[in-house]
Amino acid sequence: MTRRSIVTLTWLAVSMSTLAGAQTVQDRAAARDVVKKRGDAVVMVLATIKIRASIGGTEQTVDQTAQANATILDPTGLTVLSLSSLQPDDVVTRNISRSVRPGTKVEVTSDPSEIRMHLADGRELPAKLVLRDEDLDLAFLRPTEPLAAPLACVDVPSATPSLMDLLMIVQRTSETTGWAASAAFGTVQLIIDKPQTYYQVPLLTAGGGNGLGSPLFDTAGMFVGVVLMRSTGTKGSGAVGVLPADAIRDVARQAK
Repeated sequence: MTRRSIVTLTWLAVSMSTLAGAQTVQDRAAARDVVKKRGDAVVMVLATIKIRASIGGTEQTVDQTAQANATILDPTGLTVLSLSSLQPDDVVTRNISRSVRPGTKVEVTSDPSEIRMHLADGRELPAKLVLRDEDLDLAFLRPTEPLAAPLACVDVPSATPSLMDLLMIVQRTSETTGWAASAAFGTVQLIIDKPQTYYQVPLLTAGGGNGLGSPLFDTAGMFVGVVLMRSTGTKGSGAVGVLPADAIRDVARQAK
């Protein structure tokens, strides 16, 4: 084995040990407690999305199914998720634009229907879109039928983390893994203050994908925020970020 290989393996071993030691036994116990208490507040939203695209003047229409994580905010079932998950206009526009001739005009609109909330106990509740905020990538749903009992929700105070604070994400997996609750740790690596506060917490992949719609908590179990698409200031572009809980709750008041 070469000296370079030995150095590389040593660096990997140190990195792995650092990651393994990033959480204490108490942190992991606290995380399990959060999943136990708040896991049922994370649901999978199912929907059919009709996408209409105009590509260089040629119209195309396609229906596709959507599955997206969402967070129940109160016992009445008011639920928040990423608007991009239900109306992926910008995402589809970017994907099409990369595959066509430069300069080709691409226009995309989408319309979600047959929206359901798949709960932790297996029930599916029909839901409707009651409020959206395109600037913040927020979509709010509410069950369309009366509830027999209050739903599990994120009814804990908000938290304001600092740089390098340890957080945990809670997600719900798809049917292929039994709609289970999953979790992962992440560290606040960047706090964006303007024009809107966001936390950058890389490697949030507990349930696969980018974690959109999933809630984050601190090690005390307080609600930090939800993973959404953050505008980067350029039309049609965006980046994943965590919008603070207080900002989400402020917008949610309009839906009530």
